[in-house]
Amino acid sequence: MKNLGKHLKEWGKAFLYAFLVAWLVRTLVIQGAFIPSQSMERTLLPGDFVFINKWSYGPRMPITPVAIPFMHQNMPFSESMPAYLDWIKLPYWRISGFGDIERQDVVVFNYPMEQERPVDKRTYFVKRCVALPGDTLSIVAKQIFINGDSLKQAGEYQFIRRVKCSTALDQAWLDSLNVTEGGLVSNMLDYEFPMSDSLAKTFSKHPFVHSMTIRMEPEGEYQAYIFPHSRSYPWNNDFWGPMVVPAEGKTVQLNDSNIVLYERIIRDYEHNKLSVAGGKIMINEAVVTQYTFKQDYYFMMGDNRDYSADSRSWGFVPRDHVIGKAWLIFFSYNAYSSGASHIRWNRIFRLIHG
Repeated sequence: MKNLGKHLKEWGKAFLYAFLVAWLVRTLVIQGAFIPSQSMERTLLPGDFVFINKWSYGPRMPITPVAIPFMHQNMPFSESMPAYLDWIKLPYWRISGFGDIERQDVVVFNYPMEQERPVDKRTYFVKRCVALPGDTLSIVAKQIFINGDSLKQAGEYQFIRRVKCSTALDQAWLDSLNVTEGGLVSNMLDYEFPMSDSLAKTFSKHPFVHSMTIRMEPEGEYQAYIFPHSRSYPWNNDFWGPMVVPAEGKTVQLNDSNIVLYERIIRDYEHNKLSVAGGKIMINEAVVTQYTFKQDYYFMMGDNRDYSADSRSWGFVPRDHVIGKAWLIFFSYNAYSSGASHIRWNRIFRLIHG
């Protein structure tokens, strides 16, 4: 009985040490994440499991320290019981890492729009950073311009293309190309599919494909779901900006017209009391005509450009929301297939390049 108690104590210590090491590694070094959506196709596919390298930009210390380890938002089998206490919060602090975010990095961050949760407990999003703090960004006919120069393509981007055919496309052929989105949009054999340039070339060789065009929103056409959600800025997915990405220490002039660009930053991300009435802007009950940003911001976009809810829809990503860099695909499965093809063997241990 004595030996059993001794062994149990040793096993308990070993388990505790292993648990502590695993928690430290997950918090400070590397963390796994699952890709559920198609917004980063073809760089990342639904069913990819990726490692997040936290030392790329420096690991962020927990903001909500009282939480059950290895549980992100809610308790298992519960959608309403949080696995953390949100009444104890620490100031944002990040250890210096190997570098900083660069344009074209694939970045994992907390979704900024989930205001009901603490910053570090918000849903994980992964997108490509296309503009850095202080950059002047514009999107013209789907092409990104940074400080007046065209941004070189880094990934295999997808755009929705309309395909006109002489007969119905064979589903087996579409499956062989891993085309799982889009389909017939009219009874005149018009299809729409998100495609990369390489996939579009394959489609164009099909004998039943007559023509193919990229879907493009008209310039100046206002879309209510596009940031900043104001008719004063008639921007859309394909024509956006120009606008300077907010940067720490930079000051902008404010008026009742452009306040829609910055109100979420001032109120929600930098925690000021903001009101606009009678043409006057008040921050913390003082009338102001300018504002100085307290942290850096980034503009993120999905590689599946027309199937991605990103900064074009909800604005900028604050620095304190950044988790790390998407580094490596360590496992991948295809939910649309079965048998041996269910696992994407060619994607396992593939590096994610910016």
